[in-house]
Amino acid sequence: MFSALRPILNKGGAGHYATRAQSAERLLPIADRHLGLFEAYRGALGALAAGADRDRIEALMPLLRTEISKISETLLSYGVTPPSGVGLSPTDLGETDAERLLALADHERAFGSALSDEVDAVHHQERTRAILGHNAAASDRRLDVLRDLTSGLRRA
Repeated sequence: MFSALRPILNKGGAGHYATRAQSAERLLPIADRHLGLFEAYRGALGALAAGADRDRIEALMPLLRTEISKISETLLSYGVTPPSGVGLSPTDLGETDAERLLALADHERAFGSALSDEVDAVHHQERTRAILGHNAAASDRRLDVLRDLTSGLRRA
């Protein structure tokens, strides 16, 4: 559906929304990817040298946790147990800080793209759409920080 027409067509609940089961089925992989992204950030934090880059990455973590919680709450409201991330291990992002930051940016870019695609792929309920949109915008902001951190770096 065209995003410009969405507010008009949805006014007063017009249009066909995905069922709770359909939304839950589509959100589970997003929640898994979100947890995987979180583990990539944790892995980067554990390996990055102390300094400004590490501090900037660490500053992103509280909001990332909040975003994960919102998706989990949404899944719970649909009657589905959200993934817990138990058993996930930190992602190997490389040997140097430059490799780690570039790999983290790649993970963030792929995740943000998946979120943006999901916002427009299905007619989720408005609350779910708002959460997905908010998380996609937050991913863009994290990617801006990562772009800034990696602007002078070259891939091996």
